[in-house]
Amino acid sequence: MSEPPTKKKCVSFRGPPEPREDGEMDPEVARRLLVEGATLVLLDVPPGTEIGIDMNSWNTGEKFKGVKMIPPGLHFVYYSSVNLRDRVTAPRTGFFYNFGRGELIARKWNKMDEDLVDNVSEEDRLRMKEDIRNLDQYLGSYPYSSWKKWISLSGRISEATLQRLEPINRKISSV
Repeated sequence: MSEPPTKKKCVSFRGPPEPREDGEMDPEVARRLLVEGATLVLLDVPPGTEIGIDMNSWNTGEKFKGVKMIPPGLHFVYYSSVNLRDRVTAPRTGFFYNFGRGELIARKWNKMDEDLVDNVSEEDRLRMKEDIRNLDQYLGSYPYSSWKKWISLSGRISEATLQRLEPINRKISSV
C-alpha cells in the first residue's frame, strides 16, 4: 500500500493592491511579483495558439514565451493549437500544477504532436530563472482581476484530491 500524499505547505502570498486609476500595476509591485510569483515558460509555441491559465485565455503572438507573476497555489494551464488559415481550433488540453513561490516551470511545444512536453533540462530551466529580467519582456502577466474568483473555485482542492482524480499522464483533454 502506498503512503498517503503529502500536502504542500501553504505559503502566504500578497497579490497586487487594487490597480491604479489608469488601470496599470505599479512598477514596483510588478517587480516584486516577478520575483515572488511563479513563472511558466512555454518555448516554441506557434503564433495563434490558444494558451490559458485558470479562467483566462489568449492567442499567442510571435514573441510570446509564457506567463509571469503567477500566485503560488493550484492553477489550471490549458492550450489548443489553432489553424490560422482556416480559423479552426483543436480540442483543448490542459494540466493542473501547484506552483510554488518564485518557481519557474518550463515546457516546450512539440510540433508533431501539437502538445506541450516536459523536456526542458534542469540546467536550461535554471538558466532561464537567472535571466528572468531579460525574459520578462516576452511573458504575459497573470490576470489578477480574476484571481479571487479562481481561488473561490479551486481553494479547497487538496493535493490528495488532485492525485486521486487526475489521469495517469496528468493531462486533461476535451476529447
